[in-house]
Amino acid sequence: MKKVFSLMLLLATLMVFLPACSDDKDEPDDIKSQIIGTWDATSVKFSDTDWVDISNYPSMALSITFNKDGSYYGRGALGNGGGTYSVTGKTIKTYIDGELYGTYYVKSLSGKNAELSLTMGSSSMEIRAVKR
Repeated sequence: MKKVFSLMLLLATLMVFLPACSDDKDEPDDIKSQIIGTWDATSVKFSDTDWVDISNYPSMALSITFNKDGSYYGRGALGNGGGTYSVTGKTIKTYIDGELYGTYYVKSLSGKNAELSLTMGSSSMEIRAVKR
């Protein structure tokens, strides 16, 4: 009986503490430093569609440059212009004249490849991008 109780106690302890452990590979390294540079979208996905390779559609081209000083400049299908940005965890918020313009959620970021979710007002889309 003592063995059964000890085994149950061990299992209960493992169930409590193991979920708290995380693999460093789950979290991207410092996103703020990794996003610095110019990113070109390669494909997009809207809620009810498959991924679309936008290299076949020049009118859908878009890029964004994040600068070290907290400023950014975007070009293409979402408009041309710049403002400031902030990074908190996996979230990048872009602002124009102090007003929120768009919010990116970093789904994955590895080297020169990124997959993001962009929300602008009530619209959203998924973006795959490469760093120049």
